Amino acid sequence: WLLDVNDNPPLVLFPQSNLSYMLVLPTTLPGTSITEVYAVDKDTGMNAVIAYSIVGRSGPKLESFEIDPKTGNITLQEALMKNDYGLYRLLVKVSDQGQPEPLYSAVMVNLFVNESVSNESYIQSLLKKEPEIKVEERLPEKLTEPPKEEMEHFPCLPFLIALSAACLGLFTVVILLTAYICLKKQKKHKNKEKSLEVEIPLNTNSDFRAKERKLMEVSNI
Repeated sequence: WLLDVNDNPPLVLFPQSNLSYMLVLPTTLPGTSITEVYAVDKDTGMNAVIAYSIVGRSGPKLESFEIDPKTGNITLQEALMKNDYGLYRLLVKVSDQGQPEPLYSAVMVNLFVNESVSNESYIQSLLKKEPEIKVEERLPEKLTEPPKEEMEHFPCLPFLIALSAACLGLFTVVILLTAYICLKKQKKHKNKEKSLEVEIPLNTNSDFRAKERKLMEVSNI
């Protein structure tokens, strides 16, 4: 039994660069999916389970965007006003669930809130500057551990597991016993056939001798 070693951090496939950005129109409705962070992990099992979280952000209205920890989808949380225009920079942490220590990667998601892109060079100059990010480091949520409230709904789970194991053992015993009985009957049937094969030639020889005696008696007369 081989255990996978958590030796590969998640690989971010999208966005492809920390300097790329996406235009967000001011008319975008709250709850709309704006973009996503997509990553893969070369490990297996829990070492490949990925969680997404925003650990730092900058922009006119910091809480305007949130990320789904399981899918990486980034959505708009509140309606955008005139004073919310500008560049938003989200530092996204992409972490696996490896033990004993999770591995992670980070990527910058840039969102430009405006009605249009009128000055591309200006936006690029903003992206190249060192962002003044408010860091809010927090560990990603565990995605595979069910809440304690859910576990309390299944107090009989250990008993059900034990009962299933007992039923499986009983089923195995029944199969083995049935197979033994069938083999025993088959062996008995074969022995019976052999005894018949031995008896048939003996009966034939006795009949032949009886006929021989009758012929001799007729010839003597």
